[in-house]
Amino acid sequence: MFSSTVSTDNNPKPRIYATAAEAEAAAAHEQRQAPPPRKKEDYEKIQSKQRAEMILGQYDLLIKYAVENGISIPKTRAYFRKVALGIEAQPVIKNWFS
Repeated sequence: MFSSTVSTDNNPKPRIYATAAEAEAAAAHEQRQAPPPRKKEDYEKIQSKQRAEMILGQYDLLIKYAVENGISIPKTRAYFRKVALGIEAQPVIKNWFS
């Protein structure tokens, strides 16, 4: 089967590439910098989108939020679709993301 070895050397051995294009791609990859750290708002947007998608995928949760907020199921579905797509929407559902 396959085996993996972990090198503890601080200076890894130079790699040999089949083509110049592979070598250039590897060099470009090594020169890339890490993305800037995300802000708290970015995480909140991602989490709210993921939660809205989860609610849309589970009909019983969708009904629960519609009944608890006294809103029709189609209106509730439309709200969560907007949130999942990242479209600004009036907050008609209470306490779904806190």
